[in-house]
Amino acid sequence: MGCPKLQSVLYFCRQMTNDALVSIARNRSNMIRFCLCIIEPQTPDYLILEPLDTGFGAIVQHCKEVQRLSLSGLLTDRVFEYIGVHAKKLEMLSLAFAGDSDIGLLYVLSGFESLRKLETRDCPFGDEALLANAAKLETMRSLWMSNCSVSFEA
Repeated sequence: MGCPKLQSVLYFCRQMTNDALVSIARNRSNMIRFCLCIIEPQTPDYLILEPLDTGFGAIVQHCKEVQRLSLSGLLTDRVFEYIGVHAKKLEMLSLAFAGDSDIGLLYVLSGFESLRKLETRDCPFGDEALLANAAKLETMRSLWMSNCSVSFEA
């Protein structure tokens, strides 16, 4: 059924649901690249008006080989906890308008060793998470933070 060899998704949309993301995760556990761009920043699950944490959590829990992940929509720090715990092979993470606080970035940076590229834009991340994980930053190839709460001291 469907596309059994599908390993990469790049999808631009106006709305998404947690159920749809969970379905993708369960039916395509061989996914290595998953990039979802919801056009309007911080858009929740359009049916239940909740954050998309559960759906993206399912992606990293079921897709054990995921290496590249781009997230958008309404996301809380909870999704970053899922990423830090489950996305052990993640090499690239791209985020925009996501998270509640610096804790989200702490979860991500303390969660795994393989992250090589991190891009954040308009996220509430700042000095605390960066300084707490300074040693991990040395092994990264690229760190790009735009419109985040980072000072020159970090």
